[in-house]
Amino acid sequence: MTNAKPPSVRTSSALSLIERSVSTPVDEKLVEAVTQATYKILKILHHQEKGSTESVVKRAKLHQALCTFLVTTQDIQLHLNILLILDLILQASGTKHTKLVKQGAPHAILRSIAATSRIKPLNEELCLQQHLVLLKLVSKEKKLALKARLCGVVIVTLDLGKQCMNNTDLGTPLLQVLKVYASNSSNATSMVKHGALNFLERIYGLYSKQNHPIFRYALEFNSQLLHSKTSSSKAVGSGGVRKMVEMYTYWTELDKHFKFISLRKAILGVIKQLVNNDTGRRALMKCDGIAILYETAKLTDDVLYEQGSFMRVPSILNMPPAPTPSTSSSPSSCIQSTHTPISATTIGKAIDNLALTCSQIIRKSIPRVCLPIPSLNGPVHFDESSVDDIVIIQEMREDSNGEEDEEPEVVSVPLPLSNIEDFLKFFPEITQYQDTTDVLHTLQEYRKEYLAQVPQTPTNSQNEMSDEQRSDPGPISVTVTPVHENGGVRGQGPCSPATPALGVTDRRRSRNGGAPSAAYSISRSAGKGVVTSPVLSSAFTPIPAISVKKFVKVAAPDIYGHRPPVVSEPLHEAIPSVQRTLLLLDIARTVHPDTLMNRIAYDMDELMKSEGEREHARSIVKWDMGLQRCKILPSLPQAALGSTGDPTLEEVERQLGGPVRGSSTVNIPTLGFESRFECGNLRKAIQVRIFEYDLVLNSDIGSSRHHQWFYFEVKNMVADFPYRFNIINCEKGCSSFTQGMQPLLYSTNNALTTGAGWVRTGKRICYYRNNFIRRPNDINDKVYATVNSKNTCPTMYTLTFTICFPHSHDTCYIAYHYPYSYTSLQAHLLELQHITGINKILRRQQLCTSVGGNAVDLLTITQFPISTSYPTATPIGERSYVVLTARIHPGECNSSWVMKGVIEFLLSDNEKAIQLRNAFIFKIIPMLNIDGVVNGSHRCSLLGVDMNRQWINPLPHLFPSLYHTKGLMQLLVGLGRRPVLYCDFHGHSRKKNVFMYGNITNPTDNATVKLLPTILDIHAPVFSFNNCCFTVEKSRESTARVALWRQYEITRSYTLESTYCGADQGPYKGCQVGTQHLEEMGAKFCEAILIMASADQPCCVAEPTDDDNDSLYSSETEGSDSDDDSSA
Repeated sequence: MTNAKPPSVRTSSALSLIERSVSTPVDEKLVEAVTQATYKILKILHHQEKGSTESVVKRAKLHQALCTFLVTTQDIQLHLNILLILDLILQASGTKHTKLVKQGAPHAILRSIAATSRIKPLNEELCLQQHLVLLKLVSKEKKLALKARLCGVVIVTLDLGKQCMNNTDLGTPLLQVLKVYASNSSNATSMVKHGALNFLERIYGLYSKQNHPIFRYALEFNSQLLHSKTSSSKAVGSGGVRKMVEMYTYWTELDKHFKFISLRKAILGVIKQLVNNDTGRRALMKCDGIAILYETAKLTDDVLYEQGSFMRVPSILNMPPAPTPSTSSSPSSCIQSTHTPISATTIGKAIDNLALTCSQIIRKSIPRVCLPIPSLNGPVHFDESSVDDIVIIQEMREDSNGEEDEEPEVVSVPLPLSNIEDFLKFFPEITQYQDTTDVLHTLQEYRKEYLAQVPQTPTNSQNEMSDEQRSDPGPISVTVTPVHENGGVRGQGPCSPATPALGVTDRRRSRNGGAPSAAYSISRSAGKGVVTSPVLSSAFTPIPAISVKKFVKVAAPDIYGHRPPVVSEPLHEAIPSVQRTLLLLDIARTVHPDTLMNRIAYDMDELMKSEGEREHARSIVKWDMGLQRCKILPSLPQAALGSTGDPTLEEVERQLGGPVRGSSTVNIPTLGFESRFECGNLRKAIQVRIFEYDLVLNSDIGSSRHHQWFYFEVKNMVADFPYRFNIINCEKGCSSFTQGMQPLLYSTNNALTTGAGWVRTGKRICYYRNNFIRRPNDINDKVYATVNSKNTCPTMYTLTFTICFPHSHDTCYIAYHYPYSYTSLQAHLLELQHITGINKILRRQQLCTSVGGNAVDLLTITQFPISTSYPTATPIGERSYVVLTARIHPGECNSSWVMKGVIEFLLSDNEKAIQLRNAFIFKIIPMLNIDGVVNGSHRCSLLGVDMNRQWINPLPHLFPSLYHTKGLMQLLVGLGRRPVLYCDFHGHSRKKNVFMYGNITNPTDNATVKLLPTILDIHAPVFSFNNCCFTVEKSRESTARVALWRQYEITRSYTLESTYCGADQGPYKGCQVGTQHLEEMGAKFCEAILIMASADQPCCVAEPTDDDNDSLYSSETEGSDSDDDSSA
């Protein structure tokens, strides 16, 4: 032993021989020498001599030489030795996998397989070693399937598998490699053509009743093959679905102790691929596979999570082993043993995955059913015959496909300049405090200059003046005086809700969309310019909202109002596995349809047909002199909206016909529903089970889409019972309800007894795809033809939630978000007009009349009489303009709450509000799309058009509020007083927090545009700068933010987006947004404008003070500037 060479020396000679031989021509003598050298290396590695083993493992040149010999030689023994060396190298160090892949080891092994497979007879030991080593390199070689096809070994391996079906030791790794090859679609198709499916049938015949790895790998290989539709159809045609269901049934009955979960999941994987086509789904229904899978999923669901922990998990370690057929063991370490002890947690997760797969297969296979309504077009229709340009409306509907739709590039069209002076009546700060002669002269010069710059084109010729109008008409005077009628629309005197002074039909047919000329006389005369602005006084009575649908009542929230809760409401935390449990209940409808009630509890389609000439129930806004507050009263008598207390237990039991609790035979009454009131939206309610109801929402009037906003009344409930509501025709693929948002509940009983308002409520909230589709007569809708190019009908989504009502026999309301109706706006504005001295800071005017006949309000807020007590006040003729709009999308009622906060702050006695009124003139249009709000739409106007896609060229008779808003803007531009800020308030249904969209295309505007959002990020608790976006997308060119920015060059043109859900940053993190947060956001928005002005012109605005003790909008959680500083 003392004369023996050191291990490193003995190893070195063998390694050097192999490395030197790479450049030597291959002959028998060289092959024999290399074979002997590989024997020595194998011996060293088997003896695990430390120094020598490290030399072999770390020697990259040796690895390269070994791979080369696999390609250049065909000696069986040499290939076997090399593969054994590579196997031992991979076992010695896991870090060598990547290096061997880079040195071409997988390619060399593939070439070895191709070369040695032609040598007869087959050397099974070599074949086994080739595929075992190849499997160890699979994770690092992503293109193995492609390389296998290029080397021509895909079909070779398949043929080897056919030869070695009875040899489980070799067949198992072959199937694993074939599974990898099948991940390439071309390989899978080729293998199917060469009899891969028949080969698998023979495997199943041998091993389908044995718990052997070869059976599981055959299933996994089969699943991979069936990704191809051709292969899947072929397998279905040969009865593959029925055979797989039989296998699954056998192993499910045998798997009493959850020992064969991996086998069952592998079978489900094959079934999942087979039901990817209609034939496979029908085959699964025919062999009763859905019922079998449902029973498995239902039984499995009993041992799943509930409240975050297992309800019942079997003690697997204490159970006797399940009786299993005898199986042969595998010599390879890469084949997992099926008898490895598994923990209960691991078993629980496996069961969880098994149930999930079952649910996915069932949901994919159950037949699609049409929504239980005649058509997606709702029962309420707007008489479009009263509006011109029906063809234009249809084109607008096709272009208004949703939030993310692309629009063609369009050219901004100016408003008609022939009547630009008519808009002066909306500027009392000019007409009452300035000489209008100079103003009119400036407007005439602007018109001449503009017409000289803008060429006449066919696109804008319809909005330009005639040749006679284009000539200089000389000085023009516009005299506007209120028309005093007995029932004046916005004048003095009483107004009957049933017979308004200006009929709806007359307003609809007006070409100016009910412009103020309908309510005010406008005359033109030569001479000195005199303009009188009509301003509404506090003595006038607002007319009730005019609707297309016939209202039968006034909702209790409008009558009794809303008072937010004292504390913020936290985001809802979802319970694990609840969605799967609810899905199983939905699946049970298909499996056991006889258990469903399917009782219609509410059907607006039938009610609209049978209501006849019933008189509308309108909301009357009235000032109560005794109480000194505004009241909303119904125009018609209606049933009591609530009682002063709960009924006694005896009364409830007498009505129910049995005890409330403890009896399975209690007669629970069917809930009563109603949505025919202002802002209401519910089309149909179907009682599916005793405490479960399917709800169908109305689409927007004039449209077959936009099913999101809901607001309805519920009666006849029993307290403390869980009622489940399923809104089954939602359209969006995602929802804030999956992020912790809850619906809102309003209890009339609580409102009367405690003064409580809307509260977040609901448990077991889920949002998922269902099996309901659009009705056949809606499938050809052009909107969905563009979305689904394969002409298949997309399914809808279900929003489900469970509510326990606080009182029995209460009248409750459920809503998507805090409703803010047009009547509530009128009541709020009327209350503001009764504030002492309000006429010094507020002017309220009717901007125009909507297509539906409702008055659109315009508020002007500034300090009208120049106060001598405030030395820093800016003269009214030098103040900057800020224009704010809201509610262009009716369902975004959170924007109205923000606007309410803006208005109340600006009219308050807060020191910052006084500074703002002395520095700015605020033009506020609090509700642009009044008709949509009144009729309960989510996004569109009465014409079924998204108004926020019509700002480039709004036609006055179709979109009067947009037309007149742009008229205000254009007049200010003509006077050289371009607004310093425009902001359109919106709501966002998917994101959290409040954030802004702006326009930055020029780097020089970066600081200017981002200043206001940065200030808000610092001072507004719910605002997040990180969510802001300042890009200008082509699909947003016709929105207010972009269109007004381009046409009128308003640098600070924004969209303020408010969440429906809650906040994920700042002091309100983890809380749902409430009306108090939205109103506070409005106040902070105003304060940010003051700070922005100070940064722009420090000398023109008084420095804001730090003393906010008198502010009603300061946050309780706000301590210092650093406390609410987030990302700015």
